[in-house]
Amino acid sequence: MKRLGLLRKMVLAYIVFVVVLSGLTLVLFVVSTRVSGLAGRIYLVDYRKKEITDRLIANLIAVEETGKQYIILRNDAYRTILDQQYDDITRAWDILLSGGMTRDETERNVAENGRGLWMAFWVRFNSQLKELPPDQAALDELFARNSSEIDQVVSAARYINRNAVDSLRSNIASLKDLGDEITAWTWWALVLGLSIGLVVPVLLSVSVVRDLNRIKEGIAHISEGDFSYRIDLASTDELGMLAESFNKMASRLKELDEMKSDFISMVSHELKTPLTSMKEAASLLMEGHAGGVSDKQKRLLEIMDQGIRRLLNTVSELLDMSRIASGTIALDKGVWDMNETVAAFVSEIWPIADANGVRIKAVYAEGGCRVLVDRNKILQVLTNLTHNAIKSSPEGSEVEIRVRNTGGCVVTEIEDHGKGIPEEDLPRIFEKFFQSRSTRGHGGMGLGLAISKGIVDAHGGTIYAQSKVGKGSVFAFSLPCADTGLP
Repeated sequence: MKRLGLLRKMVLAYIVFVVVLSGLTLVLFVVSTRVSGLAGRIYLVDYRKKEITDRLIANLIAVEETGKQYIILRNDAYRTILDQQYDDITRAWDILLSGGMTRDETERNVAENGRGLWMAFWVRFNSQLKELPPDQAALDELFARNSSEIDQVVSAARYINRNAVDSLRSNIASLKDLGDEITAWTWWALVLGLSIGLVVPVLLSVSVVRDLNRIKEGIAHISEGDFSYRIDLASTDELGMLAESFNKMASRLKELDEMKSDFISMVSHELKTPLTSMKEAASLLMEGHAGGVSDKQKRLLEIMDQGIRRLLNTVSELLDMSRIASGTIALDKGVWDMNETVAAFVSEIWPIADANGVRIKAVYAEGGCRVLVDRNKILQVLTNLTHNAIKSSPEGSEVEIRVRNTGGCVVTEIEDHGKGIPEEDLPRIFEKFFQSRSTRGHGGMGLGLAISKGIVDAHGGTIYAQSKVGKGSVFAFSLPCADTGLP
């Protein structure tokens, strides 16, 4: 048998290389197609369905309150709001029932049932308006029945919302798995290329692995919620197409995230002025400036005032979070002694602590501990952290506020002896809208700690927490000491 010549060996090796490369290209094309399909599913279905159901749930909850206010006050403005809410909710159900939005037959049945319950509720609600009960007891019963019906509709919407969130997480995890799969196939190509002694396949494999690792890193960033990450691949092959699809998806997700933030900021700005006016109007009515009010009217005004105060607090938190996220938080800095600042704060907070059966203890640093800060913003941080400590502390316990000078920084610690925070929740407690399982039920939107972190970061400081379940938590923030040459 004749031995193969060098040329034939090279040709055979080249054929093997071509076969291997062709196989790898096919695998990458199939996987990239799957990635593009998953990306389309995330953008066109899962993310959209989550946004729609989020707004749907909010509108359904708002309908119940608006309906009560309309029945009680018979104000045409509330009727206009109700009609708008009806249009928004009906449109949301129509979109959810459109082609390709439901995951399976069960979810479609839930969506159809939710829409049917909603339409039935709306018909009954309008018939109720024609003949309202004459006494308060019957009216309360009507409100309870309406609330129960709305809860059923909300349950259907939440079922679809949970499915959307689960599908979103699953598809993002699948994207990461596909990245791992692509990397594995590339390493196989590298081994085969080395086995036939060709440098070109080695170089190609190294290049492909580098690009795939970038894609994998990009997928990891997206899975962590970083939509600003971009893959820089100056290539027109399948990987370049995949990177371009990824970048387009990331850009669109970032646009949607910014639209959500801008929407929250805009709505917060628009709500603050009318809410303030409503609060003042309610206060004037309760004080009798517009004439005498009955006990029943006074109770309704108190409920209105409490609701407006909660809304104003929420709007203020959203505005603060919006400014922090956009980097436009304004700081009116001055040199302040942290001992004096904490002492003034303790005198303001102790009545709240006393009302909750909690003692406040302050331990001050020896000597001066001046910092260059916006005093009002630092007081806001102290308020957020201490309020949380008071709410999580059992009656008869103590919350301790300590100030110490470490030589280059002034550290302020707030320690409580409450339930503590699970270890797995600690890395996320400063994220906006995150609430630990141990603190759920205390009210709020999960913005206090995120706002505190933004304020401390804006001052060039750091904030952190330590906690043990069953023993309590320590929240601390450090601020750079002011220059001793400052007045």
